[in-house]
Amino acid sequence: MQAVVWLISGLLAGWLARLVMKERRIGFLADFTLGILGGVSGAWMLRSVGGSVPPAGSPAHLAVAVIGAMVLVGVARLLSRFTRRVKISARSGAVPGMSDLEAYVRRLGKVERRVFNALLRRQTIAQDITESFQEQLTFGQRVSDKIAEFGGSWTFLGLFAAFMLGWIFLNSAQDRPFDPFPFILLNLLLSCLAAVQAPVIMMSQNRQAAKDRFEAQQDYQVNLKAEMEIMSIQAKLDEARELQWKSLLELQNRQMEILSRMEQRLELLERNAE
Repeated sequence: MQAVVWLISGLLAGWLARLVMKERRIGFLADFTLGILGGVSGAWMLRSVGGSVPPAGSPAHLAVAVIGAMVLVGVARLLSRFTRRVKISARSGAVPGMSDLEAYVRRLGKVERRVFNALLRRQTIAQDITESFQEQLTFGQRVSDKIAEFGGSWTFLGLFAAFMLGWIFLNSAQDRPFDPFPFILLNLLLSCLAAVQAPVIMMSQNRQAAKDRFEAQQDYQVNLKAEMEIMSIQAKLDEARELQWKSLLELQNRQMEILSRMEQRLELLERNAE
């Protein structure tokens, strides 16, 4: 029985610690191991501060195990970040080669790879955002957008007001109206209309947000490609400037040689004249 209590408390402690620390799911065995190690480390920390270890299976023991497991997860995160920084610093100090370039390209995201490919092939990535986004919509999404567009127009408000006034007028003019005052059936219809219209409008707003994200992604691609093109143009200008400086220096050296020769000839002529 004691073993079952330890098993359940360890599994529960590991699961709670993983949820609190927002770790990815790692399986029941890993949760159990984390809970057991958390219970041991929590008991050790409790004893180190002069406290007494609660009995197994009690809520206090579960709390100690959860705290210990959270501490272990935090220490593991710190060690992972430290080793990652060490690897990054080691890579930055090394001379980049072809393997490093291939590894860098592999680490690029899907969008960056697409932009890099378009840059190498001299292709354009700018496109009509509205047309490209409309091509991805399904029939139901198009219908919901049309309904949301019509529901937010003055035409809908005018028709809705005319419908309500006509309903009220018909039920007020008859001796035995089908929906007498206070118009309970009309209230039911309005409630059903609001209940159906609200999700449709929310779906349309979600697609508008998706369209904004799609537009932002397209702008990011265009800006990234433009930045790469500008950097390439700057590199070419720097190379052209260096070549121009070299040609100017060579031209200046030739002019200096010509001037020195002319001075030597003038000196010879002056000597011969004397």
